[in-house]
Amino acid sequence: MNELYEITNPVFNTAKMTLTLLDSVGNEDAAAFKRILGLEGPHVSGQTAEVELLGRIGAITIEMRYALANRMIETAGNKSVLDLACGYTPRVKYLTDKGYQYIGGDLPAVAEDMMRVSRELLGGKELFLAVDVTNGDSVRRAADRLSGPVTISCEGLVSYLNRSELTAMVSNFSELLAERGGCWITTDFESDDYFMVIARALAGDDSGHFMDMVTSQVIKKTADANHAPVFADDEEKLEFLHGLGLKVERRPITDLSSLGLRTLLACTPEQQAAMEEAMSRIHVWIMTPAKEQAKKSAGSGNGGLQIEQSLEDAALTLRLGGRLDSISAPELLGAFRTITGENTVRDITLDLADLEYTSSAGLRVMLLMYKHVGAGHFRLLHVNETIADILETTGFGEYFGS
Repeated sequence: MNELYEITNPVFNTAKMTLTLLDSVGNEDAAAFKRILGLEGPHVSGQTAEVELLGRIGAITIEMRYALANRMIETAGNKSVLDLACGYTPRVKYLTDKGYQYIGGDLPAVAEDMMRVSRELLGGKELFLAVDVTNGDSVRRAADRLSGPVTISCEGLVSYLNRSELTAMVSNFSELLAERGGCWITTDFESDDYFMVIARALAGDDSGHFMDMVTSQVIKKTADANHAPVFADDEEKLEFLHGLGLKVERRPITDLSSLGLRTLLACTPEQQAAMEEAMSRIHVWIMTPAKEQAKKSAGSGNGGLQIEQSLEDAALTLRLGGRLDSISAPELLGAFRTITGENTVRDITLDLADLEYTSSAGLRVMLLMYKHVGAGHFRLLHVNETIADILETTGFGEYFGS
């Protein structure tokens, strides 16, 4: 099943890289997690000076964002934390040791892996659930495990979501916070700025080249059709968040030295000073519910996917209903592999009359089907307005038509 999750959600293994980098900079909890999960460190033999420098930039970025998020969670004042796209970071250990209630949500494979960590280090507590942030019921089920106002934390998630996914996620967060109180904290809305500040301090005029290297890797891993940024600038981000019922405080990053970042110890005093000065112009975003009623969640639903299939003369028809998202897309891919493994399929028709929503994970499965039969042999029927808009904004409509 992990293979199916990796295909439908290609950034699946980046969470493991984050854990490995935290271990490499001396985070003892990360080392313990890595041992339990059986993860290997990166292979470094024979790497170029350029790749080594990129690794240093990445390590500082990861450690800084992790420490900043932890500090902001602590200053928020809420003792219940909903960590979404929690990945494999040791935040659960850091916070529960300090007396916080914690629930981490991510793909089912990640949640299962992290429950192994819980059984060995955290007394087997049910602290991890399968959650799709675009699914309102999925987010709510996780939040219901917590009491009182909730701090939602997400780190390294926003940049991988398209416009429709972001709309669904933010709507879900806004509704939850309006009911429960609390806040949403993230370093994601200025994530490129963090990286660029560190790259400029270490690489000077070559900093843009390192950003290009990272971007090319993201494109390779996500396999999305449209890689254009969702927002043109911070003002557009603010307008988007306000429109979905959230007030935004952008808190500048100051006093880096208080974070105890081990990666900074290997930097020169000049590099540290350059980062400190530049970081004061970058922000952690803290969002709370506005008085206005938030819009109805675009991602509401129970997360279930219904699949009806028929195969006649090598022509496969799949009728899809419900939600096609990061949790259910592997189910569709698994069904498709079973069919094509046992039968010849030359034409594919997807009937989407009852499909309420698809995320990029679902679109990737459609793209695999399209590639299996080729242009002219793949078609979509009964595409509703919601799905048509998603196809258009993500660029997948150019492949499939409708």
